[in-house]
This record gives sequence, structure tokens and C-alpha cells, in this order.
Amino acid sequence: MGEPMKAAVFICRAHGANLVAYRGLLKHPRVGHSEMLPSCCSEEGRNHVQLHLLGRTTQALLVLGCSAFELKRYQDIAVLAGIPPTRVAVVPFQLRTSHAAELALARVLDDREARFPAEAHSDGLCLIGEGVSADAAFEQAVAEGLNVVRIAPGDVDWNEARLTGGRGHFILEAGEVMHHFGLALISFDLSVEVDRSCFGEGDTVVVLAGGEECLRSFVSELDGALSKSGKVYAVVQETPFSGDGEILYQDLQLRGVTFLRAPDIKVFDGSMTVIDEHLGCPLTIKVRDLVTVRSSRPGAVDEVLKAFGMPPSRRPIGLVPGDSGMPGVFMCGSALSARHEDDPAELSRATVTSLVGTIGSPLPRIPLAAIDTERCSNCLTCLRLCPYGAPYFSEGRMHISAERCQGCGMCLAACPSMAISMPPSDLRAEAGAIKMGGGLK
Repeated sequence: MGEPMKAAVFICRAHGANLVAYRGLLKHPRVGHSEMLPSCCSEEGRNHVQLHLLGRTTQALLVLGCSAFELKRYQDIAVLAGIPPTRVAVVPFQLRTSHAAELALARVLDDREARFPAEAHSDGLCLIGEGVSADAAFEQAVAEGLNVVRIAPGDVDWNEARLTGGRGHFILEAGEVMHHFGLALISFDLSVEVDRSCFGEGDTVVVLAGGEECLRSFVSELDGALSKSGKVYAVVQETPFSGDGEILYQDLQLRGVTFLRAPDIKVFDGSMTVIDEHLGCPLTIKVRDLVTVRSSRPGAVDEVLKAFGMPPSRRPIGLVPGDSGMPGVFMCGSALSARHEDDPAELSRATVTSLVGTIGSPLPRIPLAAIDTERCSNCLTCLRLCPYGAPYFSEGRMHISAERCQGCGMCLAACPSMAISMPPSDLRAEAGAIKMGGGLK
């Protein structure tokens, strides 16, 4: 058996490194070389790092206290010395803790084989959905040169569909058809509906019963009502106009639209009663035309999310556009957004652009977290807590999906039975015979 890998650790003083936090790390037996430089990210500093790596005495590189965006440069330097990019890490100067440095060292020294061989990795993108956002996402994927397959929601019986595998090698069984893809993008927009009722003589009332996604249709209906005779009333629960929309709001008022703010309305025999929040008293309007603008969530959304093992309430999380929290699955569109953007189509394009780099990123390794079945009490704490849905209960025991596990350590920290480990970068250290987070084996 060969010697274990060792890492070269460089500390950048340019941004104020936390030397006290890194002192213990530098004594670790897996650190083959450690050095402090005035500025690792300067040309002189990078040349110095490269000179050491070319000596072939270490097999990984860890830079502490530098800027995160310098990672690509250090990876390029490492490649010239025969070190793969996955064995290079930068702990930015904003993370001045020993825990962050120790975890980064464990990651670059992780010598486990990839969970799935390279030939099993698919670079295809499966786009599921409909609407303006889905169209924009498809156009952007084609422009990015991605191998994209689009599936219309109505083409699959989602109650019978079965999804297996994980990022890089998803398999969607839809009847007799099997779709193989590496990443999935779920995109749906809210449907805007306009209901009309005519009662004879009177005025026109346009009711906004949806959110900002209905604003365009709402304004269009008001424009059409102004071209007819009689007064025009606009009933809203909350004002949909903000920012530049204030100008449009003022223009509509000047053209003759009377805005009423009311939580509900009552219509009976051609008359409508509204209790405006500002007037504080009932207002009765003789209605000729009643127009209601509302939005609804497509029914297929929940079916698709269920097929992918996600709840209907799932929304994009994190800083990466469209990140669903499930590895390899992204989402966009107004029906899947926590808030309604001014341009959902533009956000869907940004989502596609962000996932381009994910396609070529390394696949999960075996396994990031492991459960000691003898210690496990089946309390389901990890099952409820994991944001990636990695733990699952099968045959009377808890298991962790290697495809979904991202090594975040949340299950390890919360397990009351201490039945979860994360080799080889076990985040627990012993302090006074009590195991706790923040240590290397």
C-alpha cells in the first residue's frame, strides 16, 4: 500500500489571515508542506506556489486566507503539475475558522473513487415544463450548446413515472419510454385567466385577484375599459404598482380610473358593494361589465415535483439561480418562485447559464455520509432534517443515498445517537470525551 497523499498549504497574508486558527492544522501529518506568503494571489506568489508543486512532493493544494475567485488560477497552476482541479481548494479570508480549513483539507485529500464511472455520466439536460419561462430556458440551453431534451407535462403520466439514479445519470421511466439525462430543469409559469360578466347598464369594474404576474393583463383590461363609455373602477387587495409602476398608476388615474382597495367584493343583481379601506364605508356601484383577472398554478407542477421526490412547497434555495436543493435538479418560472420577478424569462436564462458549469463538475463519491445501523435508533431526525433528501428508510433501516448526499454534515451534527459518520473527513473531534464538530481524523 502506497504512502498517503499529502497537501501543500499556503497562507496568504494579503487579506489578514487568522494564524491562530490555522496553527493546529499546519501540524497535521497529512500536510507535507506549509508556508506563509505576503500575497499568494500576486504573480510572484503564484509563481512560488507553482515552483513547489512542480517538485512533485505533494499531491494536493490548499490556500488559506485568499479570495475565493482565485480558485480557478490555482487550479490551472496545479494542472500543470499533474494535480487534478478537485484536489485544489481555497478557504477565503472571510472564513477565519479552523473548522473551515480542516474541512477543506479533508476534501482535497479525499482519495475515494468516484461513485459512478465517467462513462456513466450523462451531459444531457431534461427540460420539463411549459410557458414563457420554459421557452426561454430551452432557447438558452440551445444557445449554450447543451444536449437538451424537452418533455411536455402532458406527454407523461407522472403518477406512473419512476425516477432513479442521481445527478449525472438520472433515468426517468415514463411508460415504455426511458429518458437518460444528467441534469433536470423544471419550469412552469402561473396561468393568467380573465373572467368576464355582463349585467346590462352601468360602469365597468376590473378586479385584480392575482399577484404581480397578472399586472400586464390587468392594465390591458383597464385600457380597454377606458375606451368605452361610463366610469371605470379598479379593485385591488394591495397596490400592484411599485417603483417605475407608480408612473403607470398615476397615468391611469389621470385618464379616469378610480382605484378601490378592498379585501373582497359582493355582487348581487347587477350591483357591487365594496368597502374601501380608505373610505371606511360601503360603496355601491351599478355594474355593466365585471372583469376579474386572476392567476392559477398549473396542476402538473405538483405531479412533476412528486415524481422527483420533492414536496409541492419546494422553491429554489441558496445563492445559485434555480437550485432546488436536490442535486442535479433545478427549477424556474413564476409558478416555482418564492417571489414574482419582473421578467421570469430572464431569470430562467440565468438558471440555465448557472447549471452549465454543473454538468462538467465531479460526480458524488462513495458515500459522503454513512450510518452505523447498530447505533441507529430509527428516530428519523436525519430524514426530516436533510435539505437534499439523502436519508431514506428501507427494510426497517435507515440508509443514505450516495447520489443525493452532498456532505453538508447537518445529519451528522444532529443525530442524537451519533450513528452517522463522514469518512474520511469526519467533522467530529473529541473534547473531554465528548464528540463534537470541528476536527480531522
